[in-house]
This record gives sequence, C-alpha cells and structure tokens, in this order.
Amino acid sequence: MLDGLVPFVVAEVERVLGGRARVLAGGDRTAVRFHYSGPLADLLGLRTPVAAYLLTSVEGRRPSALLGDERLFEQVEAARRLHPPGAFSSFRLSVPGAGSAAVRRLRDELAARTGLADDPDDSELLLRIRRAHGGGTGWDLLTRLSPRPLSARSWRVWNLPGALNATIAAAMVELSRPGPSDRVLNLMCGSGTLLVERLARAPAASALGCDLDLAALEGTRANLAAAGLTGATALARMDATRLALGEDRFDVLLADLPYGHRMGSHEGNAALYPAMLEEAARVAAPGAAFLVLTHDLRLFERCLVPAGRWWQAERAVQVFQKGHHPVVHLLRRRSGTAAPGGPEPGRRGRAPTG
Repeated sequence: MLDGLVPFVVAEVERVLGGRARVLAGGDRTAVRFHYSGPLADLLGLRTPVAAYLLTSVEGRRPSALLGDERLFEQVEAARRLHPPGAFSSFRLSVPGAGSAAVRRLRDELAARTGLADDPDDSELLLRIRRAHGGGTGWDLLTRLSPRPLSARSWRVWNLPGALNATIAAAMVELSRPGPSDRVLNLMCGSGTLLVERLARAPAASALGCDLDLAALEGTRANLAAAGLTGATALARMDATRLALGEDRFDVLLADLPYGHRMGSHEGNAALYPAMLEEAARVAAPGAAFLVLTHDLRLFERCLVPAGRWWQAERAVQVFQKGHHPVVHLLRRRSGTAAPGGPEPGRRGRAPTG
C-alpha cells in the first residue's frame, strides 16, 4: 500500500472483513499483516490497499529453501482459482540474488509446474521472496492474488494523464465518513476517480461532478458506466471558481487540485486555489466536509489562512507515491458564517449538461 495509508487499510480490513481478520502488530509503513479465515475473493474487493498477497514463511538461509516446497505452488493455485482461466499467462519472481543458479532453478521449476511463462517485465502473477519480517533467519513468500494491482481499477476505461490513484481517492472518501444522505460535489472531476470511488463505497442522496473540459466529462461518464454507476450522478460543464449553483447545497465536497506538473501551473494555482476555496464555501452547507488533495503544499497552506473565515482545517494526511508527496486536507465548513459573496447568478458558469 502507499506510505501514509496504513491507518485507512487497517480500518477497512476491520470494517469489511470483521471477525474473519485479525490485524497483527509490527507492520511497517507500506504493509498491513493480518490473519484471515474466509473466502479469498473477499480480499479482492478492498479499496485502500494497492495489492493483496498471501504470505508463507519458510526457514532457510537462502531463497533456494523454497525449491520443492509445495506451499509455493499451493499459493499460486489459490490465486489462479480466484480468476477465470487464462487470467494468468506469465509470472515474475522478485527475489534477492535473481541471477544465482538456485534462483534460476526455482524459476524453471515454477514454469514447469505451473505452465506459465517466466516474464520479468510484464507478467500477471507476481511472486515476491524477501527476508523474513522482523529480522528472522528465514524468508517470506508473498503471492499477489490479482493479475494486476487492486489499485488498477477495472472500471478505469478512460484515463486522464496524472489521474488520481484510486487508493488515495478511496482514503479521501473514508475521511468524509460517507453516508446515504450525503449531497456530494466533485470539483474539477477529471476522469471521475473520486466520484466513482465515493459512489462505489456507499449510495448518496445526490452527486454532481463538474469540469470545464468536455473530454474529461465524457471520460468520467465512460468510467461511471464501466463501474455500473450510470444515472447515479449528474455531470456539468462548470468552472470550479464560478459555479452555476445555489448556496448551502452540498454536505461533501471533493477535489484533486492541479499541481503545476502535468496539469495546470504554479502561477495558475495561485489564482485558482483561493477562488476555489471561496466558491466551495458558498455552495457548502454548514458543517460540510471538504476533502482536498494538493501537491502544491505551501501555496495551499497560505491560501487556507484567509479562507479560515469559512473553513476549519481538521486533519491533514500526507501520502508518498512514486516521488510525489501530496497531502489530503479535511476541511469543515464553519457554521454561523455567511456564505461568501460571488458573481451575479447569471454569470456563474454554465448550466449542467446532464
């Protein structure tokens, strides 16, 4: 899982798997270990981990201790049984000493016993062998249960460059404490990751996604359809700083802000962020939650100071992903403060397109 999301994974494991799972102490920043007794297929529905693995510990000084160990092949077959025939055509073995003769024999044995091709670059079955957790003398064997990471959602049929990682989106949804009475607004919805993850997690009273980019709205519509969520939300072409919406309309607001690398620019963000915070405060109901993801950390913190008249900062969660270190902010709309003044109603963007 992504560094920073461990508490969310633990909470989801306990919520979804209940008494069938017992989380173990002594994990690390990127993994949650737990004993589990139940259908393995239920693990594939977890939304906050990047991947789910079966784990077996093997005694021995070298990875070659796995040669001839039936538990290796039992884990492989357990993963294959979860998916249709042909879902796995090749395997990849991640192991110290990958070029040693013992590891080559292990790869050959895997290929012969499973009928899968040995493909170190683009394979469906991922096997990892690493030193035993906690500094023991043996080895841990981990077998990924899915042909692709769980974070590679099957509903993503259209992708925007720089699209939000779905596990981060799932964590943002959890921070909002989703409930069926929520009126949800996704500002700058992009490819719809936040909308899909919110509606896949729990129904909402209403949901609206807005973006200025017509291609993004069409991509969001395609992803919603692939997720079986057509009709669960409305989409509108609107500027997030000039919304054609009335005041106090939403209980949950979600936004993945442009951060000046693949999308937008730092100079553009300096104008966008404060205007977006003000307009979001106008349409948010008192007590509404606003979940905002930003990579432009210092700029956003500066913008929060004047926006503090409307928004109270409740929590910040930093996530580490492939060299990026974005922060998720949970803001709460202050009660008893008037909505910000905005443009005249006739100038507040464009009406929803459906």
